[in-house]
Amino acid sequence: QAASAATLRAHRQLSFLDIAGYQPNSQVTDHAAIDLDQAALESQLALRTEESFDAAKQIYLEGGNSKSYAEIVLGTPLSGSIGKGAKIHGKNDEGKTITGKALDDYTSGTTQISVQYDTTDEQDVYVQCQVGALPKAKAGLENTVGCFSASGNLKIDGTEYPYSYNPLVDNNNARTISGFSTGAMKK
Repeated sequence: QAASAATLRAHRQLSFLDIAGYQPNSQVTDHAAIDLDQAALESQLALRTEESFDAAKQIYLEGGNSKSYAEIVLGTPLSGSIGKGAKIHGKNDEGKTITGKALDDYTSGTTQISVQYDTTDEQDVYVQCQVGALPKAKAGLENTVGCFSASGNLKIDGTEYPYSYNPLVDNNNARTISGFSTGAMKK
């Protein structure tokens, strides 16, 4: 029996939403979120206080919106190795499932892992865990709705592992304005 056109469309991405008039051919929402770091940095500079200048510098160095990941401490060591990109599932404070992937390869016996949060194709809600240096601005810029709860269980390759971490300290960003600036020198 032939699949309907609607069924085929449901299983493939026909196009991605425009971002500032640009029609991307792949998911770039997480990359585009660096603009939110720029806006946060600029808002801190505009305050013109010593504390806000320090917050702006930290946002420049640590980010808050792009390539968000959690540094998790497992209560039980990994029972086997997991590869970079392995799917990891947990819950947020509301009990909603949060998904991510291993940011690196981890060997059996490891007790600290980094989990990059999954992103969506919609820029307005691309990721709901935005922390990094944002709490240092003391302006309520951070968003923890889509972060893992402070403790619970993560499901990795079918095995559940108890974990703990501090959502306002241990959610970081692997993409920052500083990284773009210093990375350009290497290219």
